Amino acid sequence: MLYRPIQRRSEAAEWGRRFGALSLPVLVLTILGHRFYGMTTEHAFTLVAVSVGFGLLGILFSVVGIAVVWERGHLGGSSAVRGLIYGLIALAPAGYGFWGVYTYPRFTDISTDIADPPLYRNAAFVRVGRFNTARPPDAETLARQRQAYPDIVTRRFTIGSDQLYLAARKVVERFGWQITEDTAPKDETDRARIEAVARTLLFGFADDVIVRIYSDPSGSRIDLRSSSRWGDHDLGANARRIRDFFTELDAAVVEAYGQ
Repeated sequence: MLYRPIQRRSEAAEWGRRFGALSLPVLVLTILGHRFYGMTTEHAFTLVAVSVGFGLLGILFSVVGIAVVWERGHLGGSSAVRGLIYGLIALAPAGYGFWGVYTYPRFTDISTDIADPPLYRNAAFVRVGRFNTARPPDAETLARQRQAYPDIVTRRFTIGSDQLYLAARKVVERFGWQITEDTAPKDETDRARIEAVARTLLFGFADDVIVRIYSDPSGSRIDLRSSSRWGDHDLGANARRIRDFFTELDAAVVEAYGQ
């Protein structure tokens, strides 16, 4: 009678698959809950940490499982590989966050005008408790911002403030920002301001944005301020948002007024 040794299954590989598979639903439900169903940002951060924890356990057990399968010939290689893949996917948002922390300077509030940043009105009522303050950063932080982002400055145009307002509002609508205050200019020399809420692409974290338009001897000028409500690092999002806005604004002005 032919003897066939019983192949054992790697328990580490199975636990790696279980932890990895558990991390993904937590992450997906957190994204959906925060973006569409009113989950608080504080709870979202907590659940992301839970997902990362499950993902790390999945990776750890899967690596051990792969080693056991390789060295001892146990079953469970496919489970270990799946657990490793699931865990890496769950860690992707956290990995992007760590990359951003070391890639971009630490800011949460960016303004084109560091001497007189635009002031929030509606956001000041929302930012209470553990939210970041709606007040402008201190002079030292603003000076560091100018060194880090020398291209983010007040922009001037040779059109009236009323025309610039219409172009800016079109860009705000194109980006899908939620307008919370909209003060249109009465004529080409009047002031204008638009306050809005912008949301990040994946999790839908809320950031506040204000657009301020003044008349200028040569036409008009526009300032932007973009601020993160949560956290102590924006991962470059606010500077990127302002740059994207000005790129679209240039195109909108050329399209509407040919300049």
